[in-house]
This record gives sequence, C-alpha cells and structure tokens, in this order.
Amino acid sequence: MATGAVPASFTGLKSRDHQGIGFAKSSDFVRVSDLQRVKFRRTKIAVIRNSTNPGSDTVELEPASDGSPLLVPRQKYCESIHKTIRRKTSTVMVGNVALGSEHPIRIQTMTTTDTKDVAATVEQVMRIADQGADIVRITVQGKKEADACFEIKNSLVQKNYNIPLVADIHFAPAVALRVAECFDKIRVNPGNFADRRAQFETLEYTEEDYQKELEHIEKVFTPLVEKCKKYGRAMRIGTNHGSLSDRIMSYYGDSPRGMVESAFEYARICRKLDFHNFVFSMKASNPVVMVQAYRLLVAEMNVLGWDYPLHLGVTEAGEVKMDA
Repeated sequence: MATGAVPASFTGLKSRDHQGIGFAKSSDFVRVSDLQRVKFRRTKIAVIRNSTNPGSDTVELEPASDGSPLLVPRQKYCESIHKTIRRKTSTVMVGNVALGSEHPIRIQTMTTTDTKDVAATVEQVMRIADQGADIVRITVQGKKEADACFEIKNSLVQKNYNIPLVADIHFAPAVALRVAECFDKIRVNPGNFADRRAQFETLEYTEEDYQKELEHIEKVFTPLVEKCKKYGRAMRIGTNHGSLSDRIMSYYGDSPRGMVESAFEYARICRKLDFHNFVFSMKASNPVVMVQAYRLLVAEMNVLGWDYPLHLGVTEAGEVKMDA
C-alpha cells in the first residue's frame, strides 16, 4: 500500500478538531490484514486529524506488541523503553501531600465500609494511615454519605489524623459540590458525571449535536471546578473503560481513544477555568486496553504540551479469585 492510501477500514472516517489536534475514530486498532505488510512490519497511512486540511497528516502505525495482529499509532509516550525514567510532570497538591515527578510515588487505597457508618469508616481510615498509606478514597453515593463525610473528616482531625481524603463520585454533581467543602480531592468519572448512564446504543451525532452535549457538560462541571479552586481541592479525572457514555462510544468506539477523549473533554474545561490541580487515570479490566489507554493519554499530552500527573490503579469487582 502506498503511503497516503486509506484502507477500506477507514471509510467514513470522522474527525474532530480540538486546538488543532483531532482524533480519528478508527485509528486506535487497525488489523494488519487491512494493510499491505511492509518491511519492518511498519507502515504509514493517511489519517484525517485536522479536518481543515484533510490529508495533511500521516500517522505511523506499529504492532501493539511483538507479533500482535493489531497496529496502533506510533507516538512517543515515554523517554525510554529500555530503562525507567520518570516522566516530568507538574505538582498536584492533595491536602498536604504533593503528587508528581518531583515527589515520591504516593500510595492510595479505598475504604470498604458503609460511608454512612462514620465510626467504622474512621476506624478503617486510621488503620490504613497506620499502615503507611498516603491518601484514602471513600465512596460518596448520595447526600447522606456526603453529610457523613463532614463527620468523618472532623473525627479524624480530632484524633490527629490528617491523611488526605478523596471523594469517589458517580452520577451526582450536587454531591460532589457538597463534599468538596470538606474532602481534599474529588474523583469524577467523565463517563457518568454529566452524561446519562450508558444504554449501549449506537447514536448518530451531528457536529451541532455533539457541541450541544459538550456545552451541557461544561454547564454541569463548571461549578465543581470553581469550588475546587475556591477551597484548594485537587481532582482526578478518572475514565473507566466499562462506563464510557453512549456519546463517546458512538463517536470514538469502545476504545482507548474514546477513554482519552472522554477525559480530555473535562480537562479542557479545567484549563479554560485556569484550574490545573488535577490528575488523570485510565482504568480497564483488560490490562492491554489499560496500558494502551495510558500510552495514548501521555502521547496526546506530549503533543498538547500538557504535563499532568497520572494515577495508576486497577479496580474490579467480583469473586475473590477473579477480582483485582
């Protein structure tokens, strides 16, 4: 296949512009069978990444792993694949704990108690802190849990435990606003913070439709960003592969590219409001998907000149032998 030719799998390719960088819907995984095998098992194909100048950019593809039948965009995601070199990042403050490349890697875990059970949650947080963890995450499902968070925080302070606390939020912007007044960090899932719960429907979006939904996200998310700025809180924009919105899946597919773009929609709002005290995370039950999502995330941040830290973790519900 000649450089610049578009394989059949790229017909109907859609693209979006974001600060001059677009995201090709089909560029996450391309099977080798769709492309003519070339020397060194590597090729270049034209992928529309800037709709104002179609065909001006090419993306070099390479096997996702040695011998893999999947090709993925070849982008720089680390300084070296032969030795460990920490990626340079900005510093994010979570309470009195600093995150980023100039600081130690921090250990965070999550409570397993009913958040409304203040005494049990406080006791577990203290045991976690005594074991050396740096940060503790607590799930906050609704208003009752949010009210309990104030009691949890006050009780820990009275007992001289100042370990930073993170509120894990899903589907509840109002709850996030409430708990931001007492906890040090808010975790939002961009797949369900402002979007409706995914119905796994394939929907068609015009550019106008898509823009209207982005405006809705900004309207819902902006108050939380402003409150985090006011109280000096941190934020984690944490994408889950299993909870991407129908909008993202319809446009980018159930893919690492969709995971990254889902997070970037929220990051752009933070940056627009001059809020930079946040980190990213990409979680997937499949480690291959998770690794590819993180690599793509960093590669795209490199292109954009962003330097936000990463939160690394794998969580999975299930039986003892199956969960992680």
